[in-house]
Amino acid sequence: MGRSQADVAATALVAVLACVAAAAGAPGPVMTVLGVALFAAPGYLLGQLLTGSRTAGLERVAVMTALALVVPILGGLLLNVAGVPLHRPGWLGLLAGMTLAADTALFARRRAARAGRADRTATRVPATGIQAVPAGSAVPGSGVPGSGVPGSAVPGLPAADLAAPGGPRPGRPTTGWHLVVFAVAIVVAAAAVGLAATGAARQSQAHFTQLWLSPQRPGAHTLSMGVTNDEGSATSYRLVLRRGGQVIGTWNLTLGDGRTWQRQVPYTGKQVVAAGLYRQPDLTHPYRYVSVGPGSGAGGS
Repeated sequence: MGRSQADVAATALVAVLACVAAAAGAPGPVMTVLGVALFAAPGYLLGQLLTGSRTAGLERVAVMTALALVVPILGGLLLNVAGVPLHRPGWLGLLAGMTLAADTALFARRRAARAGRADRTATRVPATGIQAVPAGSAVPGSGVPGSGVPGSAVPGLPAADLAAPGGPRPGRPTTGWHLVVFAVAIVVAAAAVGLAATGAARQSQAHFTQLWLSPQRPGAHTLSMGVTNDEGSATSYRLVLRRGGQVIGTWNLTLGDGRTWQRQVPYTGKQVVAAGLYRQPDLTHPYRYVSVGPGSGAGGS
């Protein structure tokens, strides 16, 4: 494998090593190094596929960085939609699979490009057909008599086709990578919006039950006691009220979602009044608890 394919081999090795290390339970520092390399690999390979050698320096770094961010964003969105848990195996499969796929595409394209260049060279410079032109003589096809500099060493072949390998050619587009960067920016923005919308739609609402026991106003001789059901569905409860440790009231309640039950309770301020709410069928462990009175701290849970 030539030097031009060394990056393909390196990124493929990173993908394989990351999978092996994860399966073998490698230490955290090893997984961190491989994870960072695997995160960057798809962006580098996609940058090579999309822009080739038309960009350099900071421009190439910017394109590859954007592409490295696009892969996990779009991939994570697709995994989430497909119901695949976003845990280590899912991310590892996504990044390693993308890396190996891009490696294969880049390897094949480079080999095809090398074969094409070899064919063009053999076609343009045949073994017989180069004319020796003495200095000071007119050169066929050059249009410059007596120059001694061949305009075309091969009759019928334009001089532009004999330019140095890799040299600039007239009319070759040089701003195509701008379109790539613009497209990447659009994809990143769209993926971010889509991921946020999907996450918000799938986010489960917190469910809870509220129990309170509090004075209606300072110095009042009654307490407001109530239960609100926000569990998302109808729920059955048992509410037990105690004064000084003695049960003074019991209520069996079935409340629909969002419904509230309230009751006024006499209160002298001399004894602790406590309310325990049990969520049926568990009548052993209080689901909610609140107390008011001397030494109670007006606590609740």
